Amino acid sequence: MNQLDEVVKFALYQCRARNNPITETLASYVAQTILNKRTNKFYLEEKLNESELNELKNETLNKLSNQNAPDLKTIQLQIQYDSAYVEMELQRQEKIKKQSNETGKFIDDVVTLEIKNAKDFEGLTTLYTKMFHYLIYKNKELIEDPINFDAQAQFNMDKEVGAALESVIPRAALGPFVSLNPSEKVTQLVELANLVIGIRLFNKKIGKGGVSLSSLEDLTKYNARELSDQIKQIALETIEQCEIYTTFFINQDKFQMNNEDIEKYKDELAFLRQYLSYILSLQEDIEQSEAMIEQNRIRFIKEMEDLKKLLEHKSSAPKEQVYPKFALLAQSHIGLFEDKQISIERVELFRLLVDLRKMMKLSMPLAIQKQCKQMESTQPDNLALINYQPESGVQRLLPQNTPDFMQTQLDYFGFCIWSVVKKNGLLIPGKPSLGVFRYRDKNCVFSNEIAINEFLSEPQRYLTGVIDICRQKPHLIRLFRVEENFKNLNLKLTFESGSLLSNKLMVDKDVQTPVHFIEKNLDPNYCWNEWELRRKAIQMANIRKRQTKASQTILSNFKVDSEAQVYEMKDQSTSTGQNKGLNPLRPRNYIVGLRDKTYNQQ
Repeated sequence: MNQLDEVVKFALYQCRARNNPITETLASYVAQTILNKRTNKFYLEEKLNESELNELKNETLNKLSNQNAPDLKTIQLQIQYDSAYVEMELQRQEKIKKQSNETGKFIDDVVTLEIKNAKDFEGLTTLYTKMFHYLIYKNKELIEDPINFDAQAQFNMDKEVGAALESVIPRAALGPFVSLNPSEKVTQLVELANLVIGIRLFNKKIGKGGVSLSSLEDLTKYNARELSDQIKQIALETIEQCEIYTTFFINQDKFQMNNEDIEKYKDELAFLRQYLSYILSLQEDIEQSEAMIEQNRIRFIKEMEDLKKLLEHKSSAPKEQVYPKFALLAQSHIGLFEDKQISIERVELFRLLVDLRKMMKLSMPLAIQKQCKQMESTQPDNLALINYQPESGVQRLLPQNTPDFMQTQLDYFGFCIWSVVKKNGLLIPGKPSLGVFRYRDKNCVFSNEIAINEFLSEPQRYLTGVIDICRQKPHLIRLFRVEENFKNLNLKLTFESGSLLSNKLMVDKDVQTPVHFIEKNLDPNYCWNEWELRRKAIQMANIRKRQTKASQTILSNFKVDSEAQVYEMKDQSTSTGQNKGLNPLRPRNYIVGLRDKTYNQQ
């Protein structure tokens, strides 16, 4: 057991004994972010001895016992919201993955089916059946309430899908589909599913089918769509509360408050800022979802009206006109269906945020809040000029010299790091109108000119100071998104569960296939005949029982086949540059008178 697990188990047991149960995630985060004042680092950033480990246990237990502390409430808000968001995303991705795998199986059954030729009746019938099963599954994906989908509804849907399939691709017209390559078959199947869904949607509109399909009213008018107005109202209220606290700290000298209350108000402001960031993020997601819903709704109505005009008084119409409209109608319906599911998830996140906000009680007196409302919420204008020097290593980004200035990503969540460092974690929003100052890949903004000049004189001091403040106030780590600065701890995994969320990435890939990447290892002694193997086994068994005196056979000692290789002798010959030879005289003896018998007579 490592030291972190030991501290977490201790905290869980003690809190449960005190009737104050906590989650393991909260205990782990708090244990990892307890500051060791002797080293000005977190305890678990280094190896601890026994006394330091006991100190950490006590400090962790004390912090977890103070349930009403604003900094602990902020950590609970971060952990519970991020965990709920990650869990919902994982469930949604798991559902999408499951549907994709099932769809892929149905498509593979159709694509990989081997048919002899276009006149193979049994093969075409099997192909038609597999295509029908694929369409049934795609239509079942659009059922909102599978529990109440009974056998009668299943029968009606099968009948309607079969009729739609027969109207698009009759069984006798499957010949061209068989001749397509696999990629073309997949494309045709996807288009076929959209056409069948579009036909069923049109049938539902005219009252002749569309069982289990949701109507346009069901997909566009539901309680989750009223969430946008509620979030806007809560966002405005939270912004007003943040401005009250900001005004208090700007005019802090006018109030006689002790340091303990001031630090508590800073932590409460941090909670409100974190809460507001989640509200605004949720509001942005809902606005994007609402825009997509409205776009799909308008397109759905348009395509439906066009189909009505084309098929109102006709029993048939050219497929070049109606098929694209059926496909667009189905795509709009599927888009509305998916947006509705996402909107329902956003409602659950919103309710979680509201519940967590109710658990946080602000301690600033109402009298001080009323005084702050009457004061100016902005700092007095400073007449100091910005002393910017390009050779300082800091790059200044202004709207007039930066094309995408409004899209510049701000670090530290856009807060003035001068206020964070100088005023012990005070969160004052920066002013991008004064410029964005980039130093070591960090884009910083500041609330006034004095803060900018002090930063330009010592930029590294403030970047390091933010990390030191985060050690003192761990609830700011998640708000500033600086988890990577604490590599020895496991803070990021606490929130995001590692890299379980799969983001879509664009990458360049190529595959090079070797010419002969499969080696053939043939066994020359392989024997497929079982009886031959038995015969050899009996022979080997007999040899084992025999005794040899002068020699030992190879099989008797279970050695592998041994072979000897003899190199042939090289041909020996000489090669001379010249060929020489002798031509001696050949003596010849001639005997005369053998042919002419009259020679002697003369």
